[in-house]
Amino acid sequence: MWHTSRGDRTLQGDEATLIREAIDTMVDVLSLHMDDDPAGGVICESGIAVFDQLTPSQRIALLHDAATHLLTDMGDAPRLSAPLEATIAAIFKDVRDHVAIEVDFPQSTEHARWVERPGWRHLVASAFHSVTISEGDFEYLDELPLEASGDLHQWEHVIDYLADAILWDRDFELSGTFLDMDPEILRERRQILGIDDDYYTQVAPDPRPAEVAELVSATRKIVRQKPR
Repeated sequence: MWHTSRGDRTLQGDEATLIREAIDTMVDVLSLHMDDDPAGGVICESGIAVFDQLTPSQRIALLHDAATHLLTDMGDAPRLSAPLEATIAAIFKDVRDHVAIEVDFPQSTEHARWVERPGWRHLVASAFHSVTISEGDFEYLDELPLEASGDLHQWEHVIDYLADAILWDRDFELSGTFLDMDPEILRERRQILGIDDDYYTQVAPDPRPAEVAELVSATRKIVRQKPR
């Protein structure tokens, strides 16, 4: 369960399927870079600074937390923090990147069909249709492009809608700015914006090397099970 902008909920159906696929691919890629030296530069860059600055093992741990709370009914919704919400943003950035690859390289879609896997535009379109119907946002249905559309701007608009169905806002993007502020000014700004005191200071999990393989396995067990 997750404290989303649409209430505390566990993702279901096509919305859940999209998130499962994205987390699965992200964990696969990150697990290949566990031994890379972070000092050598950003590894598996998503474009979400708060997420990218973490080590691969920390990002895997956050993806495990996201999978657990978004896709299962285990426990209460977690307290939102900059690392957790940045992880959600990174997941949707990954979805956007996959759609961009499909648009630029149509053969990738043909390969997906050959291995009997749905293309990313199909996953996004199905999730968008599901969420708009369940939320009664019928006026947005006209904004859904045809699956074969190569208009990346339209697809980005649809993906942003799906991200906003989970994220409340983009407070995590202010992380660097807020941490440099005078403590008293920071407290006042947080109160005005409704940001929890520890939103920016909550530390991302940092699993030991021996724990990472277990997190990868546990995450795959969640995302690869048959969705409800």
